[in-house]
Amino acid sequence: MNWSELYWHRITPLHLLLWPASLLYIVFQTIRRYLYRRAILTAVKITVPVIVIDSITANNTEKSPILIWVINLLKSYGLRPAIIGRGYPDNYHRPMAVTNAGNARLTGDESLLLSNMLHQSCPIWIGYDRIEVAKALLQTHPECNVLVCNDGLQDLRLHRDTEVIVVNTNHVNFGNGLIMPAGPLRDRLSRLKNADAVLTAESRQQVPDVGRRARVFRFDLQEQKYVNLMQPILAANINELNEKRIYAIATETNAQRFVDNLKFLKAALTIKTFPAEHKFTQKDFELDNVQMILMPWEDAVKCLGINDARIWYPWQECQIEPGLREVILQRLREKFMDPKLLDILVCPLCKGPLIYKKDNQELICKPDRLAYSIRDGIPVMLEDEARAIPPEEDIK
Repeated sequence: MNWSELYWHRITPLHLLLWPASLLYIVFQTIRRYLYRRAILTAVKITVPVIVIDSITANNTEKSPILIWVINLLKSYGLRPAIIGRGYPDNYHRPMAVTNAGNARLTGDESLLLSNMLHQSCPIWIGYDRIEVAKALLQTHPECNVLVCNDGLQDLRLHRDTEVIVVNTNHVNFGNGLIMPAGPLRDRLSRLKNADAVLTAESRQQVPDVGRRARVFRFDLQEQKYVNLMQPILAANINELNEKRIYAIATETNAQRFVDNLKFLKAALTIKTFPAEHKFTQKDFELDNVQMILMPWEDAVKCLGINDARIWYPWQECQIEPGLREVILQRLREKFMDPKLLDILVCPLCKGPLIYKKDNQELICKPDRLAYSIRDGIPVMLEDEARAIPPEEDIK
């Protein structure tokens, strides 16, 4: 259990001092929601659909596998998703792209993890103002036609077409049950009633009342595997690790939980910890006769620039009930029914405008002579599935 979990599991004199701040925070959020609901304040609509995925509690590590699952779902249907977010909580920077060469102190650990796990195949941008981030990303990547916001539960300025909230009802995530800063909850549990979908690793009976609007779906984390930092397509299971000479490295912030998860290993294991703010260098990895270096992903992503193929980090993929797929796709179909949205889509190859042919349910690229089909309301923007337009076919 790290320091934040320990802090949020207790009620101490410090919590009693912070409790009034939590009450003020609740009042502030309630007033803001009222102003937006009454259209006194208006949310900004982005030109493409926006899916917000966030957790009701802070430091919920289960959100990242869910976000990757959603990105892969969208890509499998021929969509071109991108990710936007704030990065680290105190990020006051202008919009910037996240790549494997990024600095974790600027981008945040999770953004680097997503970039690594998605093999940089999905644009990821962060910045202080999510709306400006979305505009900057779409200007640079006009081929992207769905944005997934990796936070933003309380950013009411950002209009969302679909909202998915991750809930873990166990004691670790709900902690002392108080609202930040006195507790881990980002909002009152009644906030779940405004979501389109609520995801939980527990049974539906344990989830707080979500009302009639939200639908509850269960997700399951799969067996833990270890992913190679430099080649994320490579993964090793537990049995493969037992045959290796392993060195484990972690900062003090992540060490206890990480070491506890390694106790089952039968391999020869050496463990070394560093101070919480340690900046890893090549010298830290000058280790002889070591086949694998295991690190928590929060520390491993800070070592991308070191380019050591021996570094691996633990990872768990997730499986989600099929109903969530239908919720997301139905919201996207409703959005893409607007011809104005289809008119702004561009060809993923030449980035040029497309011609919407309603009768054929196709989007035509004249320069490349390709026709992208619209299947069940979803534009399939994949080159290998596009129809090549023969020379004799007239394009108007």
